[in-house]
Amino acid sequence: MPTGIVARYPVVNEKDVVMFYARDKTELHSNNCKHRAIHIFIETFGRGFVIQLKGKNSENAGKWSSAVSGHVERGESYEEAAIREAKEELGLEINEKELIKIVKTDPCKETNNEFVVLFTYLMNKNIEHIKPDPNEVENVLITPLADVIRDANRNPKDYSPAFIKLLDEWLNHELNEAAVGGKDGWKSGSMG
Repeated sequence: MPTGIVARYPVVNEKDVVMFYARDKTELHSNNCKHRAIHIFIETFGRGFVIQLKGKNSENAGKWSSAVSGHVERGESYEEAAIREAKEELGLEINEKELIKIVKTDPCKETNNEFVVLFTYLMNKNIEHIKPDPNEVENVLITPLADVIRDANRNPKDYSPAFIKLLDEWLNHELNEAAVGGKDGWKSGSMG
């Protein structure tokens, strides 16, 4: 590697342990390296769900995807990467305490061989304002989740494969939380 070029992206093994670093995203994907990424599903008060249309220079260009997504860089935790990507892509200042970790997926074809940690974040659109970076984001839409689910089922090619997989994981997680008495659910055998 030429002097002055810093390898930025951790390449990991099947247990998500760093083995070495790749200098760019092309190296990660062209060599089919296992690596790390984050996605954030952003919900708003009033049942809005934020999705972004990926910019022409980004992975999955022209497809709808998670409100925020990106690679974990050298020295970052998944949480730190999520906070950085939210600022870079949407201009949102997110506090780590406000991120809720939902699931960590293993590398697969849909995620481009990425370990992905999915977070959710509740945004108050009366206080917080999305300011998308036009170099990364073509459009942002705040819409009811039911509309996203319906459209993703009808037009899956309009969405990034990782988003479809993570949406399914998230919905299953939410159903399981409700079934076992999680945050908004009921407890089996209780009378309310």
